[in-house]
Amino acid sequence: MTDIEVLDETGTNATLQHRIDRIPTEVVPLVQPTTVLDLPHLVIFRIVSPQTWQSEQLTQMNQAFTALRARQPWWKMLAVVRREAAARSVFRRTAPLLRDLVMGATLSGPDLLSETILTPQGLHHTGVSTDETYLTQVVAHELVHHAQNRASKHGTRWADSRSAPPRLAISILEGGHARWADRQMTRQLFGTAVDADTAPRSDHYLRVAGDPRVADMYAARQFPYTVGCKLVEAAVQSVGIQRLNQVWRDGLLLPSQREMSAPELWATRLRTMT
Repeated sequence: MTDIEVLDETGTNATLQHRIDRIPTEVVPLVQPTTVLDLPHLVIFRIVSPQTWQSEQLTQMNQAFTALRARQPWWKMLAVVRREAAARSVFRRTAPLLRDLVMGATLSGPDLLSETILTPQGLHHTGVSTDETYLTQVVAHELVHHAQNRASKHGTRWADSRSAPPRLAISILEGGHARWADRQMTRQLFGTAVDADTAPRSDHYLRVAGDPRVADMYAARQFPYTVGCKLVEAAVQSVGIQRLNQVWRDGLLLPSQREMSAPELWATRLRTMT
């Protein structure tokens, strides 16, 4: 049994809160049959301001680099520090713009609570709030991320692996798997897969997405979904969802750089590894 809480932390978006609150009734029963992953007992959706979204993303980045530094031998520490400084610089430059271009973000807290944050501005500028089917697809997508968090224990199973998994492989797996699953679920609900990327973008969205300062970062955010979905589709067709789900418990099964561009190679390795 999964309890869903939808919180309006802005205090001014009760209508949006009510719309989101109704959707899990239809979507939650589809998550486990589609992914063969269980949802946490408590799932939280928070409607927040763009400033809060930015602050939460920074906290997530800080936690990720803290964990990375803790796993590194001393001779690799300088490279990690430089990488962190570069990431912070990019974040400071792009976050104030990108926060209006995102549909949702599911976070992992230190207490292992899984929360999704949504901004009314992001849902408006991406066009998601214009149609209930788009909003349903976003909720379905984020619910899959909650199930992933539970399966991987918020990534700790990968962190404890014999080899630290690359961040790109995790992003591609999580993003692609959630996109593959939300397509399956929306197809069941509406007769055809829903793609929120086709929602009518606002002029502000189009202007920001075309800004040279964020173009590369925006493209990087989309990359895991397109590549990862093909990766997951190939794996499911080749070895089945049960075998694929072993990756949530073993970082060694994450796709390699070569396998990301050749999904059949990853599917073959999943089939042969015990």
